[in-house]
Amino acid sequence: MGDTSRDWIRLASASAILYDEYMDRQDIRRINADGRLARKTALITGGGQGLGRAIAWELAREGASVAILEIDPASGEQAARELAGAGAQARSYTADVSRSADVDAAISAAIADLGSIDILVNNAGISRVGSPTHEVDDGLWDASIGVMQSGVFYASRAVARDLIAKQLPGSIIHISSIRGFTSNPGRIAYCAAKAAVIMMAQVMAAEWGRHGIRVNAIAPGVQRTPMWERDVQRGLFDEAEYLNLIPLGRLGDPREVGRLCVFLASDDAAYITGSSVTIDGGLTTIPSG
Repeated sequence: MGDTSRDWIRLASASAILYDEYMDRQDIRRINADGRLARKTALITGGGQGLGRAIAWELAREGASVAILEIDPASGEQAARELAGAGAQARSYTADVSRSADVDAAISAAIADLGSIDILVNNAGISRVGSPTHEVDDGLWDASIGVMQSGVFYASRAVARDLIAKQLPGSIIHISSIRGFTSNPGRIAYCAAKAAVIMMAQVMAAEWGRHGIRVNAIAPGVQRTPMWERDVQRGLFDEAEYLNLIPLGRLGDPREVGRLCVFLASDDAAYITGSSVTIDGGLTTIPSG
């Protein structure tokens, strides 16, 4: 690695430290009952850990009641307890989003407990990295598409059916990825699913706009999540290389994605639908991103 690259990584590290210090000064446990999402209910799939957990906290901070939908009951219940301990109304529901019956049952239970789902964040995801397309087996493909594409369809359908029947507006947000429009060799199923949900947001937005339901996608870049940390530890990604590539010089903070969800779910974004918003520190502005 040349001196220029080393200097850039040092600058990137300094930028990350400054950002971390700023975030540490924010009171992430503060719940504003009269915030931008007061009197609204939000459901987050995969909300018990990682990116989903951060999104749940940011929605709750702005006054939303929160339903955590998780395949892992322990993490879902822990996330709900933490939110409730901070003053938010929060419940956890167990479901495998790749199974439509699970999703329908969990969302019906959440509606019975908390009222109609005003905000849906389709966040549940899995990461399978490494195999080239010709070596990908059916199990990996089916699991990835099941969670990250079919799961988005099942949850969106269930929430929209309820909202339309009750003539209520709503906001649905699909968590896609920059890999939905930039390739990443060794991740054929992940890239395919993330590309699909961007188009699904456009189709749903066109169909449900007349019912007052807005649908958008968010395309995060590299986020410092447990999933990322595991992949780095397994040697699948070189973090220093990414820090050298990302123009803003740091990885994304999941709370930033959560705050973007807050904006898209709020009345501040009342005229935004069918869009995909990239949040990647500028990574995809460069040819190698």
